[in-house]
Amino acid sequence: MQEGSLSLTPSFRIFYLRLLGFCFLYFSSVAGTQAECPVQLSQQRVVVRYNGSVAVNCNTSITHKGMGWEASEGGVPMTRDKMITWTVSHLTEWDIEPFCYINHEEQCQVQLLVTIYKTPDSVSISIVDHSGPMIAGQLYELQCDVHDVAPVQYLTVKWYKGQTLLNQNTFTEDIKNPVNKTVTLLIRPDRADDGAQYSCAAELELGAEGPQPPPNKTSESLSFTVYFKPIIDENKLPSIVPVFRGYPEVLVCEAEGNPKPTISWILGTNVIVYNETLTISESTPEHVYCIADNSAGRTTRQVNVSIQDISISTVSHTGPMIAGEWYELQCFIQNVVFKIVDVRWYKLNQINVTETIKTPANLTYKVRIRPDRADDGAQFWCEAKLEAKGPQRYSTMSSDHLSITVHFKPIIDENKLPSIVPVFRGNPEVLVCEAEGNPKPTISWILGTNVIVYNETLTISESTPEHVYCVANNSAGRTTRQVNVSIQENYIPIILGIIVAVVVAISVIFICLTYYKKKQDRPL
Repeated sequence: MQEGSLSLTPSFRIFYLRLLGFCFLYFSSVAGTQAECPVQLSQQRVVVRYNGSVAVNCNTSITHKGMGWEASEGGVPMTRDKMITWTVSHLTEWDIEPFCYINHEEQCQVQLLVTIYKTPDSVSISIVDHSGPMIAGQLYELQCDVHDVAPVQYLTVKWYKGQTLLNQNTFTEDIKNPVNKTVTLLIRPDRADDGAQYSCAAELELGAEGPQPPPNKTSESLSFTVYFKPIIDENKLPSIVPVFRGYPEVLVCEAEGNPKPTISWILGTNVIVYNETLTISESTPEHVYCIADNSAGRTTRQVNVSIQDISISTVSHTGPMIAGEWYELQCFIQNVVFKIVDVRWYKLNQINVTETIKTPANLTYKVRIRPDRADDGAQFWCEAKLEAKGPQRYSTMSSDHLSITVHFKPIIDENKLPSIVPVFRGNPEVLVCEAEGNPKPTISWILGTNVIVYNETLTISESTPEHVYCVANNSAGRTTRQVNVSIQENYIPIILGIIVAVVVAISVIFICLTYYKKKQDRPL
């Protein structure tokens, strides 16, 4: 302060100068004459590590009566210099609010925003209320403890699985002193989490004025064991297994699980086999079950044992066939003991194909068919004739019957719907459009540009357009039939009138002739 001025304690001086500044700003605002304070700070905001150093310049370009820094640490007494520096070598006051003031026409001040930060002493991760292995699919809570960090409003806690960010937590409390923070994360581990590395990190995002990259402290990694119920390898154990007579099959049931599963097979009511493999034959029950079991759960896979020697199927096609298109049937035969004499294809008891094979073989024989509408519901099968040993020289094995559904586009009955229909004025006609097709067709009529009638019948009159169209439609296609409406004049009343006139005339003539004849026959 200037020589001879009143000596004040530092805290009272700060209060006094803030009060003066407030009054100055208030009265300047009321009067509408507030001017900008003529000092500039080299930094508007500083970010300082706790116990770190700081230096900020305050300068002015005008002649003044005195300027200085007011601060609880590093204050600068009032001086006539045009630049003064607030300097602290070890900043430890968390709520420090330094400001530079100047006495010009009035006293004014500019506050420096100071953020003091402290990285956490420790960051740790743990599981809440649980120890030992986890069970896949159940919920667990992880906890991250951050000790002695400031300021908490700039703290972000990030959760990681390996290098993958899972979640993050932020805080809104305006607390400048160091605090402890605890946050939690719910997880539902699966089998991929067995042995995975989880961690949490405390990061202080202090803005552009803060250190880059932001200060970060990461916990030690937390790894845990995840138990999960067995998963049976379905590629190695199909759901349907064909078994050919005389040729046993070996089923393999492999399962992944933690802990390692035990494998067993259930055959019928009371038969259990403890092994990963099972040999099946034609005497095996129709359904067998592989059981994979561990402390996390049990998984069961049903296997249907299909006893067959020969099978028939379509190639690369399922569902209904379309009439007129080509399809392929295949006959699968497994035989390694007897020679196959010939293979025959049948359709409705008629032999279509005969193929002779003279060597033992695992045979897949194919034939092409082009079904028509008459084949809807037809049954196909194949037979293999074998050279058997024993009293019977030959034996025959036949596949199950394969019934096919044939879809075909509609066929309109032209006998019930002629192409030209006469219509007499005043006498409407009813047109009937019937169509055969699979699936059953829907019938509609097109009259003109925008008129469509959905019905199998259509009543027409002299007002009906010259051309109408019956449209039969299904998933296999569409058929359209044009009907020409011929408007006819109604001559029936005229014809009836002429007939009546002729009949009356003939009657009159007949009466006259009868009268004349009677007159001639009368005696004189």
